[in-house]
Amino acid sequence: MKINPPTATAAICLVVPAIILAWAATAFVKSESARMNTLVADADKAAVEASAAAKLKAAVKTAKDCAETALASLAQGPSTSDLAALSDGNVWIRNAFLWRKRDGVLFPREKGATHEERRFLARYVTLFEEGFGDAPTPRVQRGKAASSWFADETPSVMWRAWYEGERLSFIGWRWMADGTVAGVELETVAFLAQFPSILSESAPPGLVLAVRSGSSKVDFTTASVPAGRPPEATVSLAPELPHAEIAVWRVVPSPADSHAVFFAVSIAAVSILLLVAGGWLLVREAGRERMDSERKTSFVSNVSHELKTPLTSIRLYAEMLSEGRVADDGERRRYLGVIVRECGRLTRLVNNVLDFGRLEQRRRRFEMAETDLRTVARDAAESLRSRVEAADMKLSIELPGKAVVRRVDGDALSQVVVNLMDNAVKYAAGGKALDVKVEAGGRLVVADRGDGVAPRDRERIFERFYRCDDSLAAASSGSGLGLAIARGLARGMGGELGYAPRDGGGSEFIIDFGGEE
Repeated sequence: MKINPPTATAAICLVVPAIILAWAATAFVKSESARMNTLVADADKAAVEASAAAKLKAAVKTAKDCAETALASLAQGPSTSDLAALSDGNVWIRNAFLWRKRDGVLFPREKGATHEERRFLARYVTLFEEGFGDAPTPRVQRGKAASSWFADETPSVMWRAWYEGERLSFIGWRWMADGTVAGVELETVAFLAQFPSILSESAPPGLVLAVRSGSSKVDFTTASVPAGRPPEATVSLAPELPHAEIAVWRVVPSPADSHAVFFAVSIAAVSILLLVAGGWLLVREAGRERMDSERKTSFVSNVSHELKTPLTSIRLYAEMLSEGRVADDGERRRYLGVIVRECGRLTRLVNNVLDFGRLEQRRRRFEMAETDLRTVARDAAESLRSRVEAADMKLSIELPGKAVVRRVDGDALSQVVVNLMDNAVKYAAGGKALDVKVEAGGRLVVADRGDGVAPRDRERIFERFYRCDDSLAAASSGSGLGLAIARGLARGMGGELGYAPRDGGGSEFIIDFGGEE
């Protein structure tokens, strides 16, 4: 086939720059990938291991310190009621016991013991049969009785890790003046519940952290562990957690895994040269999609964290209630109150996720009806009163004397108010005040006395997945959807949601349905 010279020249002018650009892009991607691997492997990993291990060990030490303080508070010759009070009134203690060398276990007795106490006695039967050795020899001082050893120095608490199958527990004890041993078993759930959040806070992008037992069983992890790959590094958690370790995997792509990326870069370079305008549009759109993907990834991570936090609390308090280890009625009511509040928090989060999906797909339907805005505002505010007061904020509800009727979806409007109030509790609790107000002109205002929003962020806060890049937002977990959903619901009902700085400091979020006063 004969090639037209101008056509050949044009092809050369297009192909040669494309090859050069593709080669340069490939070399750049290779160098950046190698640099990322080196940084993660040599710089971050050791610091991450040390930080995570220290925090996990500190959680165990905190539990032991609280249990030791409770043991130290026991008077000489404690009664069974004193011991029962230790496990009933302290979330860090699961069971308490009393043992004497010649008599064995004095409390709890097998006869008349609860189901939990019988399990406890069976779990440590070997330890109780072997005994705790001989009582320490009292230290006699001149002019003082032999028992003065217990008066001038509190005996130290001895701790022992105990395995029942793969289940780890801790038992600690101290000698009393009469040669009796008083001890406690730690409530391991109380500190193990902190492990997922500690690992999540410690793991930077590019690393997966996991806590493994001696059998290499993964107990807690920040993400899926790479299948078939041994960890790049491990660090022992002994002596606080015997036979346990932190394992670290690197998940940053290596240069050998980047051939598909190189090919894509080459194709993109040719496309840019052949179709400059179209290529520019594609690159711009790809940038938007990348940012959207990163925000969605952050959203999934944040939602997972927000789900874990209330679920951990619900599980902890529910287990203690179900096992009958909380004797005081007031404490039971408080535990149930925590469970109810955390369930409400989960419900709000799930509702937000569902509404986000419906709004994105334009499948959200509104049941419009003539509704008094005062009733919606009052009911929504009262439903969150306990959460607001728990954050040490004063809730004020201001309503006009006459009905303010607008055609809206009452449930959707209530969710908008709840989202705005929940946002204020997260980010403006320092202002100590939260005001919900309905105006005769059809405006519903949720105002706080927090730090306010910077001018550059006042419109972007309504974008999906967007969170202000400041210390306050970084310190508070969130999905970045609350305000976006609130505005979408408000507009879907024919209204508008906007932001305004509040006179005297703080923020005002205004839902405006317009109409005559």
